[in-house]
Amino acid sequence: MKAGSIRRTILLVGAALAIAPVLVSAAPALSTKPYVPDPVEFELAAPSPAGGTASASGARTVLSRVVRPSKRFNLVGLRWRGAPISALSVRVRGGGSWGHWTRVPVDPDHAPDLGSHEGRRDWRASDPVWAGEARELQYRTATRGRIRDLRLHFINTKGTATALDRLRTKLRGAVHGAFGTVASLFGARAASAAGGAPPIVGRDAWGASKCPPRAIPSYGTVKLAFIHHTVSANDYGPGDSAAMVLGICLYHRNSNGWNDIGYNFLVDKYGTIFEGRAGGVDAAVVGAQAQGYNAQSTGISNLGTFSTTGQTEAGLQAMARLLAWKLSIHGVSPTGTTTVTSTGGALNRYPAGTQVTLQHISGHRDGDATSCPGDGLYAQLPRLREMTSQVILPPAPKLSLGADSTRVTFGTKAGLRAALAGPDGAPLPGRPLGLQVLGRTGWNTLQSLSTDAGGSLSTRLRLAYTHAVRARFAGEPGLGSAQSSPVLVGVRPLVQAKLEPSAASLARGQRITVAGAVRPHKSSILLVVERVTGTGRSVRVARRALRARGGQVRARFRFERSGSYSVRLAVKPDRRNLSGRSPRLSVKVR
Repeated sequence: MKAGSIRRTILLVGAALAIAPVLVSAAPALSTKPYVPDPVEFELAAPSPAGGTASASGARTVLSRVVRPSKRFNLVGLRWRGAPISALSVRVRGGGSWGHWTRVPVDPDHAPDLGSHEGRRDWRASDPVWAGEARELQYRTATRGRIRDLRLHFINTKGTATALDRLRTKLRGAVHGAFGTVASLFGARAASAAGGAPPIVGRDAWGASKCPPRAIPSYGTVKLAFIHHTVSANDYGPGDSAAMVLGICLYHRNSNGWNDIGYNFLVDKYGTIFEGRAGGVDAAVVGAQAQGYNAQSTGISNLGTFSTTGQTEAGLQAMARLLAWKLSIHGVSPTGTTTVTSTGGALNRYPAGTQVTLQHISGHRDGDATSCPGDGLYAQLPRLREMTSQVILPPAPKLSLGADSTRVTFGTKAGLRAALAGPDGAPLPGRPLGLQVLGRTGWNTLQSLSTDAGGSLSTRLRLAYTHAVRARFAGEPGLGSAQSSPVLVGVRPLVQAKLEPSAASLARGQRITVAGAVRPHKSSILLVVERVTGTGRSVRVARRALRARGGQVRARFRFERSGSYSVRLAVKPDRRNLSGRSPRLSVKVR
């Protein structure tokens, strides 16, 4: 090979090796989906106070030292044990001067209802604070008691935590922008809203896959909407909103210990609407946005602090469209009042059991002892109600769903019947309906069918696990969307058992082997042995937990007394299935 050819080969190989890490780094951006950097979360023990003063009321105000974490952060909050903090303020700094002091709500005006399984019961927490591109922070607290284990929870959702992260994010952002532009030339289109719903940025688009729910959603009713605001120590641009939503989700989930983001929807000052807690934008998803009322309301939070200034015109217009559509789905008018029952809570304005009358569009402070949604936004609520009432929506049809039985055994199908009628009650034939089941992140369509000449349809659905099932009509020009009330179909596991040897007669002291299987597979199966008395009454002799492998189990049992016995295998109910048991197997012991 000539010297020139060798040099060219070496240069090509060197260039390939140099660009390989870049291509690998940029690979996740080669998609038409929005590029969401991997979030970075970390915690630090709060520093010792720089000093403190006592007020006439007995509260002690403490100013912290300046905190300089090793990574940049976009959002921060505090968590602690002990006495409640009566007042908390935070300020942050990026590369320039300090930002203004921002008052931060503390424990627990945004929170799950009492009795739910969400949250850290032994911790108190502040609301999260959007910090923009921050490198330092300082906080001051006022408290009348001792607080301990104070921790700062930092989150970076913009891909700027370290110098390497910033380089990687810049590269991937540029590649994604170019790839998205090319993809758009080949027919990529934005999804349009159907059935009167406003455009809503779904969970996939803001990165909810990086903040998966801890549990499947819960459902209640929607009698009213609560309006909230978040906390921001820095202003934000239109490109920050999705990162803010993801940051709030991560803080609610990982610092507060909630199942998911607390709000049902979020709206930024540019008029963009974001889907919040998983479970379906058109469903009555129980959030963690107004303690004592979550199961009776929906919650819309406005990104930013509105203590002195109100929401922008774009933000108000977006909320009005969202409220008009969301409330209409649940049969609630934009104006007027409703009576709800408070379930209590530490900062609830009303004790548990109190009948509370609230506006259909209320501020968070109307139900809980909080300043949310800020004086500026709260003053705009009368206008927001008026704007919402002026939104014209297509009429909504009526959709119902019923089940032949709400309990089936694994391997059998659930019979379902749906009926679709127009606003006037007339059947709607030939309309597409989706049969959906509730999964971990929301409603998933299992069957797509069409109504018959009478506006009805029947189908059979095979389910392995207990699911909430609903029918959904997406809407069409001049006709809104509709969804039926969910029907809970419980699935019993199929438990099979047999005796080895198969002879039903044994001598006293002899062992017998019980072999069995359960579907869907369970890791634990119970062996239940009962003695049948002369009167036909059964008395339990043994109840033994067995470890199953691949849903199968074998166990031996010794009969010490003569008599008539029954043997069966059973499984306990869990979060996925009802209880199940095999038929009884008879044994005679001589």
